[in-house]
Amino acid sequence: MDVLMTALPYDQTETLVQSLKSIEKDTEKVFLELSRALPALVQEMQQSLTRSDDAIRTMADTQGATAPGSSGSSTLLAETNRAVRDWESRFQALSERETALFDQLRSAVTSLETISSSIDQIKLDSEDMEIVSLNAMTVALKAGNAGRAFSYITEELKRLSNKTIALSDTVSKAGKDLISSFSGFENELEETRSAQESFFVSFQTRMTQSFEDFERAVESLITGSQELRDKSRDLKQPINRMMEAIQLQDLIRQSIDHIIMALEVIKPEETLEGRSELLDELAFLRQIPPLAESLIEDVARQIDESLGTFMTLTVDAEERLEELDRERKEFVRGTVVLPNKEEISFDALMTEISGILEELVSDLNTNLRRKAHLLSQSEMITGNVEELQNTFRTFHTLVNRFRSIDIAARIEVAKQSVLRAMGTSTEHMTKLTQKIGNDVESSLTVTQEFIESTATVMDNYRTLYQEEARFADTFQQDMKDHYRHLEASREQVNKIISGFSLFTERFFAVFRQSKENGKKLQNTSSEIRRLKEQLAAMRHTIETRYQEVLKEENLEDWTIEDTRLREIIERFTIFTHKQQAGELAGFTVEDGVASGDVTLF
Repeated sequence: MDVLMTALPYDQTETLVQSLKSIEKDTEKVFLELSRALPALVQEMQQSLTRSDDAIRTMADTQGATAPGSSGSSTLLAETNRAVRDWESRFQALSERETALFDQLRSAVTSLETISSSIDQIKLDSEDMEIVSLNAMTVALKAGNAGRAFSYITEELKRLSNKTIALSDTVSKAGKDLISSFSGFENELEETRSAQESFFVSFQTRMTQSFEDFERAVESLITGSQELRDKSRDLKQPINRMMEAIQLQDLIRQSIDHIIMALEVIKPEETLEGRSELLDELAFLRQIPPLAESLIEDVARQIDESLGTFMTLTVDAEERLEELDRERKEFVRGTVVLPNKEEISFDALMTEISGILEELVSDLNTNLRRKAHLLSQSEMITGNVEELQNTFRTFHTLVNRFRSIDIAARIEVAKQSVLRAMGTSTEHMTKLTQKIGNDVESSLTVTQEFIESTATVMDNYRTLYQEEARFADTFQQDMKDHYRHLEASREQVNKIISGFSLFTERFFAVFRQSKENGKKLQNTSSEIRRLKEQLAAMRHTIETRYQEVLKEENLEDWTIEDTRLREIIERFTIFTHKQQAGELAGFTVEDGVASGDVTLF
């Protein structure tokens, strides 16, 4: 052989086969990682969905209290409404008793007007008595020594009349002050009762509304979490399709095996015997590089297509994840929208509800302070009534003195004939004395009855106040208990919300890993295509040697049977590769299995 002849590319074949095997090994590693990661991704996604379902179910249990011994917001709302109705009924009973006492007090105050009339009459009678005393004094002075004793009597009568008039003024003023005090007490009592009525109407409305707001807020959060969960389920489709998009391991392995199978038929030239065998071999080998190039391009194309689909799905999944995470963060803020309210955070709603409770408790305590003030007023008024009674006892003393003077005057008139002209005046004096006495007795009786009546009313009011104070304490404690349970529900919901996540951290880690592994396939496609350069060089080497031998033998061409190539092609396990090879070799292959029907990992 000529020393300058071109050698068959046996060494190139070995290098190329090693490169192909290296690519096969690297891709197998990538696919192995993907084969582990993607099922784990699907599993983590399912676990994330299950965890989201559990969180939503727990939140729903918080609302409905399905768990034994729990108290959900729905239950709390129903219990609170029952408690409000119960407390309202109990309050109504206390209010009715208070109204009855109020009516009794109003009736008792009316009797003060009778006392006032009697006092006015006592004053008028005392003024008449003063005139009588002046007339008697005039007669006594005219009588001289005979009327000296009588003049002492008239002076005492005048003095008593003045005392009675002054006392009448004092008692009259005290009575009017008492009436004014009772009138003020009555007005304040009415204002307190009105405020109390308003408080309970406000309490019932605001208390119920606050619990209903909480209930609606929980419903809103449950709905929001369910919507997020439903959206996260939509991620299953691109994730599952990502798995389908990279089912290429067997395809790549078989394709590389086909290429190696074709390349391994190249032998060193020294192993061939004779020119005919050499030409047969070269004519056969001329078809190997194009066949290998075709197979390589097919593998690279399928990797590109699969990788393109995989990366598109990855981007789609990533965008959905980012959107879901934004919505989740908004959800975790616990923001809700209630009827007739602007958007409000769950914590702000609870602060508002807590403020309502504080206001209600404050209003109730204010009402109790007003009641305590009224109680203090009632005790002061009772003391004033007792002072009035003592004043009437002073009247009683004066009346007794009037009677003594009346008797003394009549005795003097009987003894002294010169005083007989005083008979009419003494009779008038006697009548006035009797009248004043009767008015005083009558007033004392009415005053005594008033004192007893008001004392009973005030005692009952004091008892009622004490009951209301106990009622208020129990009521406040009960309402605080309801709010404490509500706060416990709020904390539970907040805990669920703050920890609410659609996907686990491992899910995101596996997703990122899968994405990176997918990108590695881009290198595989490039590496496979770079092998086409080596095949082109191999094709050139074979063609050059083929032309050299033809020239040496003075031949234009050399034809051989395609049996060897057909045998190689028939061993291909991918039908599309058989078709491609058959087209290159110029023969038709039998129908076989489509390229997609390969073993998947």
